[in-house]
Amino acid sequence: MPDSKRVIPLESNPEIFNGLAHKIGLSPVVLFHDVYSITDPDLLAFLPQPVFGIMMLFPITESYEQYRKEQDAKNTNDSKEVTWFKQTIGNGCGLYALLHLVSNLPQDFIMQDLALNKLLLLQIGPDTTVEEAAALVELLEQSIQLDSNFGNQGQTEAPPASDSVEYHFIAYVKGRDNHLYELDGRRSGPVDLGESVEGAHILDDAKLVEKIQFYMDTTDESQRNNFALMAIAPGL
Repeated sequence: MPDSKRVIPLESNPEIFNGLAHKIGLSPVVLFHDVYSITDPDLLAFLPQPVFGIMMLFPITESYEQYRKEQDAKNTNDSKEVTWFKQTIGNGCGLYALLHLVSNLPQDFIMQDLALNKLLLLQIGPDTTVEEAAALVELLEQSIQLDSNFGNQGQTEAPPASDSVEYHFIAYVKGRDNHLYELDGRRSGPVDLGESVEGAHILDDAKLVEKIQFYMDTTDESQRNNFALMAIAPGL
């Protein structure tokens, strides 16, 4: 499925993602927060509870691309227990990671009369195809005007939309079946990581920590520090 267009990549910055999420329809009681550690209890204590999902920015390396293609060739990645979107907007992974998080939140956190619900969530159902859902995301992006409103809001100078960036956003959420899922628009579908810890928030799940650590351990040495994490959780 070719890219429909290219956009300026978003910076991993809670302020930008909060502005975008609340503009399209996330309730203001829920916010994105920086995550400084997934193992240090003292740093984790600063995060409001419960954490509903995690977004990760990480470097795309040759070893990762080989891993991604091998895994997609072996696995069907076709679960219907979580909402997933195929990425068709170049450099738009930040938007897709955001949508993967907010689309899998309880409906109580979604403003019913704004774009996220009216242009996307109300339009998808069990029989919606991957192509149809992707087209709806493209229409939502057109209504947001991502480049004009959010593309240059970061603390660092944004690259032009025509550039192919070497960093990528993905998301982790619990599905309706209480399984932990990795949601990446560049994969062949949602990746089921197995049953999650019953009754615990997502950061209590050892499978999440192990998956993130796997990506860190298998990336190039020069890229080990180029990871960033955000949590979606209640406001302070």
